[in-house]
Amino acid sequence: MTIERRGHLNTSLWRAFVLQIVLISATAVAGVFLAEFAIRELLIVSALKREADYFWARHKISADTPAPNTNALIGYVFERSQREVPEEFAALELGIHDVQTPIGRSVVHVSEDPRGRLRLYLVFDANNVKELATYFGIAPLALMLVVLYCSAWVAYRITRRAVSPVIRLARSVRDVDLESADLTGFDVAHGDAIDEEIEDLTRALGHLLGRVNRFIDRERTFTREASHELRSPLTVIRMASDNLLNRHELEPHARSLVEKIRRAAFDMQELTEILLLLAREHDGALITESVVVNDIVAQEMNRCRMIYDGKPLIWTLTETSRVTVQSSPRIVAIVFGNLLRNAGSYTETGQVEVRIEGARVSVSDSGVGMSQEHLDGVFTPAFNRLHAQGNGIGLSLVKRITERFDWVVDIASEPDRGTTVGVILSDAQVSPRSPAVDATPEHARAANN
Repeated sequence: MTIERRGHLNTSLWRAFVLQIVLISATAVAGVFLAEFAIRELLIVSALKREADYFWARHKISADTPAPNTNALIGYVFERSQREVPEEFAALELGIHDVQTPIGRSVVHVSEDPRGRLRLYLVFDANNVKELATYFGIAPLALMLVVLYCSAWVAYRITRRAVSPVIRLARSVRDVDLESADLTGFDVAHGDAIDEEIEDLTRALGHLLGRVNRFIDRERTFTREASHELRSPLTVIRMASDNLLNRHELEPHARSLVEKIRRAAFDMQELTEILLLLAREHDGALITESVVVNDIVAQEMNRCRMIYDGKPLIWTLTETSRVTVQSSPRIVAIVFGNLLRNAGSYTETGQVEVRIEGARVSVSDSGVGMSQEHLDGVFTPAFNRLHAQGNGIGLSLVKRITERFDWVVDIASEPDRGTTVGVILSDAQVSPRSPAVDATPEHARAANN
């Protein structure tokens, strides 16, 4: 399920408040226009029509009935053929019209008697419409806006105060350092009163973080002690295997079995060393130094040449940059040593090429390759259990180590065409590879053997 991120809670509350103000303001503006329209159509227009009907009804009784003449309404009666009709009225047809007259903007209602001989022009001073709109529209709306704005601000403040403990809680959880056992900074109240639900959530999260911290501490302790305990018997196994291999009278079949035991002991010793290094990193005891990746890669490549001396493989190292990282030399050796041994293990004939370009180190082989199905799960422990050939620690643990140092691992492969694994050393210092360095005997051997 995909979860959509909406940003900070305070920002969401502020946006909701601003949106509420905008909607209220838009509603108020629309209300003013609607009030003005309602006053014009419902009050003025209907009043003019009634006034005209009343005039013609009285005119039918008495032809001398005068046209209306008040402060806001003036009436004019003209014969249709009369030339004295004012210019501003001359082109008006029957009905309601907005006209600009010498006295200002006016609403003019034009009607005529049933015989069509006389026309009545009722002129209403439209300037009064604004005053009416102010009295009946803007003033009430302004009062309503003040109330709505105040209520929206109060609601925003109350909501923000209610969610502030949640925000502080989220920040406290985010800032908790599980590497240290100190959870004293996990506090959201800061002397303020908080709801019971927030207090319960705070206690529950504090309890959970405490349990997580204890689990991590037990894991570190076990890893550290198990690593120390395993080193001694593994050293004995390796020494015994070396002694057996030095006996010339050993049968080929037995020699092959001893060699497998020796390689398995080496893998176990390497895995134990990795666990010990990671445990030291958690405890802050992992000593880091400036490590030249080129030198480590060249050394590991020479070791792989000896390990896979029986295979017709061409090992090449191409360097266009000098890469230096702040890490443990053994960590760098473990990562690239395993990538090289994997390449040698899955390649029966052909070549294994290492390219150091910029901050990226890639290991390519011409081996069996992998399908896309296998490629998708290559960094999982299950893949290594099912498909590993017993050499190295597996790509899953390599992936975990590189993630510890924020290095990026990518892989590309095709069946029967080989595999390329690249490691981007994000924190590396990169400098051009000088010709003088390339000419040294060690690197000449690494590049030409």
